[in-house]
Amino acid sequence: MDQRFFFGVNVGVKFANKNYANRYGGWYENELETVLMQQNNYLIIYEMLGQRDFFLSNDAFPIVVRYSPGLLTGVTMGYKLSPELQFGLDANFSKLKFRSGYSIQVIDPSSTVSQAIYETGYIYAEESRFNGRFNIDYIIDGDPINFIAGVSGVFSAWKIDEHVAFFREHQMPLFTVHNPGNNFTSKTGGMGWGFGINLGMEYRFSERIVAQLMYQPYMQRAEYFLTKQEIANLTQPYIKPKFRLEHDLTVRILWK
Repeated sequence: MDQRFFFGVNVGVKFANKNYANRYGGWYENELETVLMQQNNYLIIYEMLGQRDFFLSNDAFPIVVRYSPGLLTGVTMGYKLSPELQFGLDANFSKLKFRSGYSIQVIDPSSTVSQAIYETGYIYAEESRFNGRFNIDYIIDGDPINFIAGVSGVFSAWKIDEHVAFFREHQMPLFTVHNPGNNFTSKTGGMGWGFGINLGMEYRFSERIVAQLMYQPYMQRAEYFLTKQEIANLTQPYIKPKFRLEHDLTVRILWK
């Protein structure tokens, strides 16, 4: 078979590491508490509660937070070095969503009940991701399905698109992009890198059209919390970047 280039499109699902979702829980740099206690927000919630004071409870945040699985789309191109060996580049984009709850404790001097009164709200966030993969894949010939095994290097970039706390119908933006007047120094975007493996199968529909089903787990190291300068001035606990496992499940449609 002659050596040749190939190209195509990708569509699939991204399962992002839940540890990165901690960025959106509201505890980081006391974002949620700070925003709740801003005068405008405090007075609105105070009125919603029937003119009762409140505070963020000690157990306000859930123990486990995670992203919802995100839609992945992208393009791919590569070069077939031989019938068995190919090199490829994937450029994939995904949108991740996060939703979690929190609780406030209501102060009601008129109540004769000793049991604490709680009200709940929720936090919503959206994050854009880009992953660039360099793949080296080996094709194992089968009939009619070929099998694929390979390795990949990964470059990643992320950006917060939305991060908002809600209490009933009231919305409260939680980071600088939405509220330039606040004092938050939080990172709202960044980059990372990693490495992974490619496992899959390939079916040829016609002389030129090939479909591949790929499972692509990878280890990614990304900074989701502070810049180096902010780390130097930090006085509170900090989650250090480390390699964390993520998963992509992808269908490729190739002109090959």
